[in-house]
Amino acid sequence: MLVIAWEVTAACNLACEYCRASATAAPDEAELSTEEALGFIDEVVPLKPMIILSGGEPLLRPDVFELAEYAANRGVRVSLATNGTLLTPKMVAGIKTAGIKRISISLDGPSPESHDATRGSGSFDQTMLGIENLQGEVDFQINMTITKENLDQVGATMDLAERLGAIAFHLFFLVPTGRGSEEELVTPEEQDEILRWVAEECKKRTIEIKVTCAPQYGRVIREVLTESERKGMMGSACLAGTNFVFVSRTGDVCPCGYLPVVAGNVREDSFVRIWENSPIFKDLRKRELVGRCGRCDYRKVCGGCRARAYAKTGDYLESDPLCSFGEVRSDET
Repeated sequence: MLVIAWEVTAACNLACEYCRASATAAPDEAELSTEEALGFIDEVVPLKPMIILSGGEPLLRPDVFELAEYAANRGVRVSLATNGTLLTPKMVAGIKTAGIKRISISLDGPSPESHDATRGSGSFDQTMLGIENLQGEVDFQINMTITKENLDQVGATMDLAERLGAIAFHLFFLVPTGRGSEEELVTPEEQDEILRWVAEECKKRTIEIKVTCAPQYGRVIREVLTESERKGMMGSACLAGTNFVFVSRTGDVCPCGYLPVVAGNVREDSFVRIWENSPIFKDLRKRELVGRCGRCDYRKVCGGCRARAYAKTGDYLESDPLCSFGEVRSDET
């Protein structure tokens, strides 16, 4: 299934340190209008995608429920990514009425001290209240962005997600784009250590666990788990431009939100034509990688994060700098 992450607004009520979107208090004046947004939905319906409404903070877009309901009524599965602070009972009722099936909530630590350090004072308590309003009403997952500052909090945050009743826990490894910086990145060795820990936790826990922006997980689970143990586990190569695409608030189409190379704009061309014909997407689908990633035995199950390679080198086909794996030569085609 094609997943479309749609940044419907730049507006946000928080100012997170490493925000990919460099979100602001006010919306971008050039955001797609309601009419343009509905037209975009019409165009993608035949592709039967899942749409993730994101931002910024999507709940600050006045017509967000109109867009969600319009898509849901046409058979599109709709999710919404939020910081959770605006989830009042009235907002939750609107989410249910609009047909939004899942909410993802950003939570970067198990306490006010850890979460508020990057998202602002009071945000943890507001998010907890929002989750309380969601419980029993709409399925939700917890998304945790991993940095040097909270690396030691992953286990406790996963425990909290389970206690709160989340159906999934997704780990996002920081990509230095937007307000994110390289100084906040974990080291390749630290990433490998946490990925190995996650692989072991998947055998013990019932909550769905998924790793994002760390395709090295595909290698790690093959190193530490048996074939039967990893059956059904979520570990795959970078999906940017293959099964995943990002549409910005102004209609730019990119492989993912962390990879700001523009393949086209839905105001100027058909999304389907962009998706099918863009040289950028064709490059990513061919997977003719260069550097260590291009020579690695694991390039088909990992291939490195294309966004992190671009952030470091300016080339989305280059090697992922957040990889601890040695220089391995493969003659596979």
